[in-house]
Amino acid sequence: MKVTKVISLCEKTYAIAQAMDNFSAWVRGQLLATDEKEIELAKKRSDIMPIHEIRETIQLSGSTTNGVLQMQKRIEIQSGKRHTINHIDFFDDGLVGATNANQDFGYQVYVSNYPIVLTQNTFHQTGMVAGPLAGDDLVLFKANSLSYAVGTSPNPNYQRQEFPNQFLSSAPTFNFYMPQLYFTVVFTDVTNDTFSKNVAMSLYMAVESSNCDAVEYGIGMLREYNQNQAMVLRNQGVVIDQAEIIGAMPMWQIGGIRPEFMSQNNINTLGQQWFYSQAGYGEGENMSTSTQVRAGLKAARTMAFGVATPFGSRVDEIPDWFKAIAKPFPGLESGPVRSQFPPLKFNDNGNTLMF
Repeated sequence: MKVTKVISLCEKTYAIAQAMDNFSAWVRGQLLATDEKEIELAKKRSDIMPIHEIRETIQLSGSTTNGVLQMQKRIEIQSGKRHTINHIDFFDDGLVGATNANQDFGYQVYVSNYPIVLTQNTFHQTGMVAGPLAGDDLVLFKANSLSYAVGTSPNPNYQRQEFPNQFLSSAPTFNFYMPQLYFTVVFTDVTNDTFSKNVAMSLYMAVESSNCDAVEYGIGMLREYNQNQAMVLRNQGVVIDQAEIIGAMPMWQIGGIRPEFMSQNNINTLGQQWFYSQAGYGEGENMSTSTQVRAGLKAARTMAFGVATPFGSRVDEIPDWFKAIAKPFPGLESGPVRSQFPPLKFNDNGNTLMF
């Protein structure tokens, strides 16, 4: 009887211990689930990208004796983030412009992540100093205005433009990493070195700030620093004479340049026959065989040398435009085509064997 009671007591003790273990496991599971929920909520909170609506103004009086007046305001934003300008708008509250017949007046408005440095280039006409171009990477927004008197009328004419324009600036445009922006206004008067202006201008921006890692943030800061090394004097582009434009096609990619051919205006010249299809209106055109097409492509892709025939003599009834289109496609082959493509063979693990 005593042995039976001892066994029964042991069974009860074991059952209680097992129940306590199960309860402890359940509690741990609940705590773990709570921790996971907290982690997920924290991730969601960190992924939230707040949008900061910024309204800034510049209102003051200024004067100059050298024909250029520059005003600037610094705007602080959150550090360590990637910023995107979702919306931006500019408003000239004071409607600054020419006030008499002796003024030819203009201003340039910038939003940038570094201070604006004026260049040696010209804005509108000689004597009006220009800032960076709207297409420069350092410029996030640019607006300019030109006002000039008309005869003896007290009301000047105005010309104004923005970049991005109002349609584009209502959607996300540029990304940047610098934790500040600069609202800059540059005034110039080509006829008067000494002038004074009462300025009242407003700026609205909706800036979205999102998280980024330290590497992206550092590289972004370095990139913007290098981009904002201002060009003092810009001289870009190539001037092409009208007579040379027709021979400026990059024909060297398809066998040689052909300015001698392309500059001929007579439809009966060899150049026109090379460029245009030789089939007349309503005329039936013979179909080219695959052999002829491959031969034409091979001739087009081969640079011919020689003074007498610098472009070779192979026409094969294939115009230049077809060769130019066919050039970038490596899948178009000029050699013989196999009658039967070799079958695919696979290893036991499914990888394709390479021959």
